[in-house]
Amino acid sequence: GGIDVKRFDPSKFSRDFILSKKKELGINGKLVIGMVGRFVEEKGYLDLFSAFKIIKKKIPNTVLLLVAPEDKDKEDALDKSVLTEYGVEKDAVLLGYNQEVPDIEKMYSLMDIFVLPSYREGLSMSLLEAQSMQKPVVATDIRGCRESVNNGNTGILVPLANPENLAETVISILSNPKQANKMGERGRERVLKEFDERLFFGRIMEEYDSLLKKKVKR
Repeated sequence: GGIDVKRFDPSKFSRDFILSKKKELGINGKLVIGMVGRFVEEKGYLDLFSAFKIIKKKIPNTVLLLVAPEDKDKEDALDKSVLTEYGVEKDAVLLGYNQEVPDIEKMYSLMDIFVLPSYREGLSMSLLEAQSMQKPVVATDIRGCRESVNNGNTGILVPLANPENLAETVISILSNPKQANKMGERGRERVLKEFDERLFFGRIMEEYDSLLKKKVKR
């Protein structure tokens, strides 16, 4: 599938909106590390929490913004009490857990960096959405994430199950806002060029048209 680049468009969200929304969530004046994904261990939340404690020591002015729908049916489902267990509950906003999160693009607009330390992915829609929203991304070097991220250009791929490396990479990007902005710009450009859903629909229609023509010739 592709991305609705008109929906996930950073130009829709003004500075005033972002400041107001951050204030509403209690994260105004903070650097926001965001993640979107089901609240299960497979998505890498525990690695993120371990990494965050390292990040916090280097950059105290950071918070986690997690859009994490509950998935009780999964064996590796996480409970929100894990935030307290890992000591990050005071610096984490958990959305989507037992509640709807309408207009998720608004949440992306609040993030300074997007992370996905997942253990298993298909083509990651959340990574593409974040890049469409012009955010630098950090993800694990696994199949699916590799297809979603142009490593070193639109984001950085890090080793699987390595919170220390994840922390170092996030710290590096947050400490270099010019680099972060460039990554975000290149991410948006790539999504527009390669993952705009209108391109996907066009390719499907071309394929159907080709198949119909072949059938008529027979």
